[in-house]
Amino acid sequence: MDEELDPDDENPNSVLAQEYSELVAILRCQLDSVIMQLIQVVPDGAVWLSRQTTSGSAAPSDHIEAMLQYFRHANTAECSNFLQRVCLLCEGIPMHLESKLMSVAGYECNFKQRRSLQQRWRRLSEGLLKDVQPDKIWVSIRTANRTRDRPDQTPSSAERGESRLTLESFLQGCTGKVTVLAGQPGSGKTLLMSFIGQQWTKGLGPIPSSHLFVLLELRQLNLLSDPLSLSELLFHHYLPTTGDNEAKQAVVDYLLSNPEQSCWVLDGYDEFQKKLKRHRVQNERLDSEKRLPVAELISGLLSRRLLAGSTVLVTSRVRDVVDLDGLSDKVGQLLPWDHREIKECVNNFFSGKDGNHAANAAEILFSSRHLLAMSSLPALCNICCVFLQHSLHRHAEKTKVPGEKAVGVKKKPLEIERKDLCELSRVAWRGLEESRIIFLDEDVPLQTLQSSVKSGLFSQVRHGRGGGVVNAYCFLHLTVQEFLAALRIMTSSDVSDADLKKKFSLKTRWTTKSDQKTVFTDSLYLYVCGLASSDCTPALEVVAKATGLKAAQNWVQKRQALVLKLLEALCRSASLTGPKILQLCHCVQESQNQQLAQQVVRVRPTLELRNFWLLPSDIEALAFVVNSVGTKGVGLDFGACSMELECLDSLSRCHFRSRKYGDKFAEKLSSVLPRFIALRKLEFCGASLSSAGAASLASGLQNCPSVTELNFSDNNLQDEGIRHIADVLAKLRNLASVKLGRNNTSLEAAECLVKHVSSYSKTHKKRNQQVSTEYIINNYCLLFIIFSLSCNKLGDKGLKKLLDFLPRLSKIQRVE
Repeated sequence: MDEELDPDDENPNSVLAQEYSELVAILRCQLDSVIMQLIQVVPDGAVWLSRQTTSGSAAPSDHIEAMLQYFRHANTAECSNFLQRVCLLCEGIPMHLESKLMSVAGYECNFKQRRSLQQRWRRLSEGLLKDVQPDKIWVSIRTANRTRDRPDQTPSSAERGESRLTLESFLQGCTGKVTVLAGQPGSGKTLLMSFIGQQWTKGLGPIPSSHLFVLLELRQLNLLSDPLSLSELLFHHYLPTTGDNEAKQAVVDYLLSNPEQSCWVLDGYDEFQKKLKRHRVQNERLDSEKRLPVAELISGLLSRRLLAGSTVLVTSRVRDVVDLDGLSDKVGQLLPWDHREIKECVNNFFSGKDGNHAANAAEILFSSRHLLAMSSLPALCNICCVFLQHSLHRHAEKTKVPGEKAVGVKKKPLEIERKDLCELSRVAWRGLEESRIIFLDEDVPLQTLQSSVKSGLFSQVRHGRGGGVVNAYCFLHLTVQEFLAALRIMTSSDVSDADLKKKFSLKTRWTTKSDQKTVFTDSLYLYVCGLASSDCTPALEVVAKATGLKAAQNWVQKRQALVLKLLEALCRSASLTGPKILQLCHCVQESQNQQLAQQVVRVRPTLELRNFWLLPSDIEALAFVVNSVGTKGVGLDFGACSMELECLDSLSRCHFRSRKYGDKFAEKLSSVLPRFIALRKLEFCGASLSSAGAASLASGLQNCPSVTELNFSDNNLQDEGIRHIADVLAKLRNLASVKLGRNNTSLEAAECLVKHVSSYSKTHKKRNQQVSTEYIINNYCLLFIIFSLSCNKLGDKGLKKLLDFLPRLSKIQRVE
């Protein structure tokens, strides 16, 4: 736990005493008019000094030391106000001294601010399973798109390794810039911003301690309907203080004169209901004293029309980053946890009294690809641990792993009364209907409010209003609100069948600037599909009875059947784009319905995915659908889709087309290829594969006898890479097509292929003398229908080698 701040550590009177000599020297260099203005700060208790100076008996500079001595022993508020005036009026103050004076000048504000940030961190970090280590948190660099309406949803760097940085490295050099940190719901964005604030209070982290640090939760600003000035935003809604207006105005004046001395953290842009309008982003400066809608103030900070030169950190879901195109200097996306981090989290969760369950919990989690994919996000990993703890404590040795929807049912809601759960689900649904995520006391019945806060489903937040603080509440996470709203849909007649049909739709990841702004995560109907599973029927019946529904069992089953019917209609649609196909796979996976999964691939034998980021949970959803048809051929065609290497653990049939896929990707792919018992076609073309990657793939392919087509064209295999591929061809008896074009090869590649076939023939003949050479060659080569070595550097000799060899390929239909 962090130590409480000691008010004496940054007392303005103490600082004045420490810097007394330097202040005397600086003030003696100022104009008499400046000294006169400083003397006017002296309160009525020392009017004699002001009168003596203005009467002309002495020059203003003669009273500098007397003035400093007065404020050295004055009360804190007077000394703070004086130091603010010194910073605003005087020239030639060294930067280190100016920062120090300004840091303590707003003494009450500064102390309350630091204490608030530390308290916030303690609240958010309670029960944290892993220490926050910025040097071990990975971020992928994204390039903001400025040229088209629909942005590429993946990092733009050609080489995947160049776009991956630690959070610590990513935030270096962020001062004075607009930096955006994007991430999936539950990836830890809010926790990280609170950690940066806590580090700032200690003089650590990327933000200098001399800066004013302002952390605004944008979801709370949704409650502000009246226009307000910058000063009101700062002191009424972020840091209510009892200081006088003159002192507050001095802080604002200093910020306007020295914007580079402030850092503004705008946490949760995706939860901010107002969307930035392009026509509002203009070049003229905003009047900080003018009262404006809060959206205008936020837009002003981002567009540099307000406090240009300040440091701005913004967090957002990936979907809403498109709104910030042209405004941000740097954009990064938090990467999901890898297997090592997941295992560390599980071990930490079960340490202590549950230590004996750690091994069993890890075994169950890693044996379930669905739970493992969920656990790549910190928040969902914690939920999985709660579920496993619940199961292991009940001695469920053969744990039936439900989808994400059933994990939600088994978490906190069972710890509160059914009546309160029903009421809370009603509040959640009403909030979704009204686009509300912050609730006040009057919005929730007292008993439900108390039990929800106690159970952890509700969190209390501090909301500034009219210079004071009022109680406000929000769900533990947006996805919790969406889950409870889905529970309402499945257990209450509040939502009619007609309304459900009208609102049930698939979401796309291809966001545009014209899309309507929403604060929610698009998880609502994923949860609805999950709750449509028969595994959830008993729990839904219990909740439905508590809502007062008659014949609850029949009502719940009819609602589940309706959801599955709506899903079936989407499965039959042949016009879905790649992102919607992926969302459909998620919905079907949540329903755990094999018939629906088979319907998806019956309509589209190849699932084409283009130009967006893929998470482990996405690959797991695809794998669920593909595996539903057993050994029948289904293709997964990935084009310019970025993914973590561990995503490959769930793949079975695949096409990779992008320069993003290189040797490291091939190495990981080769380790999972032997699991693809039904693999028919592998395309690794238009990528960044070299001879090293070819060697990795060749080692994996030798255990894939069912392969009929290989395409490694448009890489950089060169002769050595072709040799690695040639070495494995003899083991692929069903091979009908090999494409190796555009690989920067020479005559040696052609000679290698010919010699390899001849060598293979002789070896096989020695083992079985009754088998003719022609048969061996046929067995190896006559099945080739397509043979491609186009756009290589074979030369005339290489071409002649191939022409001499072609008569042996009696089945060949095309040579490229």
